[in-house]
Amino acid sequence: MDELKRKFEDVFRLYQLNYERIFDVLYPAKNNTGFTERNLSVNFCKAYESLHPEAISWYEFQFGAKNNLHYDAVIINPTKNEVLLIESKRFSHPKEKIAGVYSDIARINDVMSSYCKEFMERIYHCSGASVYGVILADVWTQTKRKTEIWDTFKRGAFITRMLPEGYGVPTLPDCTYFVNEFPNVKRAAVIRDDYKLLSLVWKVGNFPSNV
Repeated sequence: MDELKRKFEDVFRLYQLNYERIFDVLYPAKNNTGFTERNLSVNFCKAYESLHPEAISWYEFQFGAKNNLHYDAVIINPTKNEVLLIESKRFSHPKEKIAGVYSDIARINDVMSSYCKEFMERIYHCSGASVYGVILADVWTQTKRKTEIWDTFKRGAFITRMLPEGYGVPTLPDCTYFVNEFPNVKRAAVIRDDYKLLSLVWKVGNFPSNV
């Protein structure tokens, strides 16, 4: 098992448990609208914080020279000296959302080259902090294309196999994939059979150490 898998496997286990508890008492969508993507960020942050009570989370974290960029969520753990930058996506319209994931990855990676000074001024005591990128997604495997997306996450091949035409492959050394499924859901067969959580985690880098 690789280092990133070991580091985050308990978080994703609790992430899944959060969803299982919800599905035991609630079907969150009406008709075929799916589940709003904010819940991906919220349930992941809850899982992380349950393991690391010292951590804090913030949603829709704005940044950039014109304050017109944001991450869907950030987690800051001062004890472990790490920062997680999180983007969430629903693969409701595969072509559009796949392209969106690539834009999200690029925006997360840009923190080191373009926004490092701003982040270090706004996040206290983050000297030398490890920075991780997290893509959280879900998909309903009810079409061939959506099933292909699920399959590429299972095989750890989303980045190389689902590349949109005209996009370059993002640089993601040692990225790790997580897939969460719900075979034990009792009350909604469509969730049990078709709903999948798909995630991607990678090490972006380290903030500089204050001298």
